[in-house]
Amino acid sequence: MKNRPRRIPIPEWIKIDPESAAAMGPLSSFDGSPYFAAPDFYSMRSNDRGLTIISEYPTYQQTKGYSCGPSAVLTILWHFGVTHYDEDTLIKLCGTLTTPNERREGGTPTSGICRFFESIGWNVESSLYAPVRNNVIFDTPAHFRDYAIGKLRSGIPIMLENICLCAHWRVLIGYDTMGTETTADDVLIFMDSSDTRDHCHDGYAVENAEEFFDMWHDHGALPPDQRIQQYIAAWPKAASKA
Repeated sequence: MKNRPRRIPIPEWIKIDPESAAAMGPLSSFDGSPYFAAPDFYSMRSNDRGLTIISEYPTYQQTKGYSCGPSAVLTILWHFGVTHYDEDTLIKLCGTLTTPNERREGGTPTSGICRFFESIGWNVESSLYAPVRNNVIFDTPAHFRDYAIGKLRSGIPIMLENICLCAHWRVLIGYDTMGTETTADDVLIFMDSSDTRDHCHDGYAVENAEEFFDMWHDHGALPPDQRIQQYIAAWPKAASKA
């Protein structure tokens, strides 16, 4: 996709919740922060020192407290050149619960996102369909590392959900092994639609890979069968309905 924007614009008809990341994010920024670095992830390129990244990946800041899933989906669509959807439309199409149900579940289930991608004819790999052994899909950080790098090298981002912000979908766009064999120093690079925690409201976030792996479960927002190591990798087939 040519002329890919750094940030997907919010349509003027979408109402922005005053406590959403779209509204609060600028207030959380601090130029020249002494605590957080702010690399240019948009322009970053893969290298032979351990970094695999999808360059020029667009970001988006969610306008609702519950819309991290649809916002993540929106960036994946734009990454592959599909630009006619918007956040509010995807909230409906992905089956997002805008208020908690009787089981106190909320947000967007993995199943709803998979159904959307499948409805437009895309390829989908997900925790929904992966074999589970001993209550996990990936038994070690290295197992996940190998899967993630394989997808990223093919230009395919991966949606991941964990207990960040109690329950939060982000998009994995980069993985850095730091050139070492151990996963202890590995770094994940995310498109984060609620980027309010690193003094730089650029829509990107980083996290230690093992820390993420240890917290890769849901706090109860998703259905009981969708709470362990939730992920979605989706990409268009040669001819999709998008």
